[in-house]
Amino acid sequence: MNKNNAITSLALAIALSFTAGSGLALAADQTPADEDHSSSMTEAVSDAWITTKVKADLATTKDVSGSDISVTTVDGVVTLTGVLPTRAEVDRAITTTRGIKGVHDVDAAGLKVGVPAKLAAADDEPDSSRSVGEVVDDTWITTKLKADLAVTDGVPSTAISVNTVDGVVTLTGVLPSELALKKAVAVARAIRGVRQVDATALVVED
Repeated sequence: MNKNNAITSLALAIALSFTAGSGLALAADQTPADEDHSSSMTEAVSDAWITTKVKADLATTKDVSGSDISVTTVDGVVTLTGVLPTRAEVDRAITTTRGIKGVHDVDAAGLKVGVPAKLAAADDEPDSSRSVGEVVDDTWITTKLKADLAVTDGVPSTAISVNTVDGVVTLTGVLPSELALKKAVAVARAIRGVRQVDATALVVED
């Protein structure tokens, strides 16, 4: 009787051991998949969401003119363009953007410091008033703008023609993207002495 009990107990122990081992193996097989799925769901942040979030945060950031900043996001890389009055404000805008979930990098080459010139519409008439302190030679403006465009990342400066008359800068040419166009306009608007920027002839290639 004792012998039969011993055999039965041994068989039961082996069965339990096998079952437990199978359960552990199954758990081991399933855990990485579950973790990977959870991780991918957590990290999946769309470019559209990032752009919206950046705009919202900039709009509520103290001492940052969020409405003067254009935001574009591609594969988690946020590009900021526009003209802000101080370097400190530019730095705050960059810092705020870097803190957004999902942002991999920030391109602020098109975010300039200066007094933004008016962006001329097709039917705008140039403003004839110019203060004495802002009088700058048109040739100097053109030269300065060409130099600044040449060192702006993502802007093929050789594809842009610059003409300045009475402080009104006209940009013409064909650029590879809307982002490059926005950067070029932002650079032009930040140049000292520029009153208006006419970019109606600056287009994006098809």
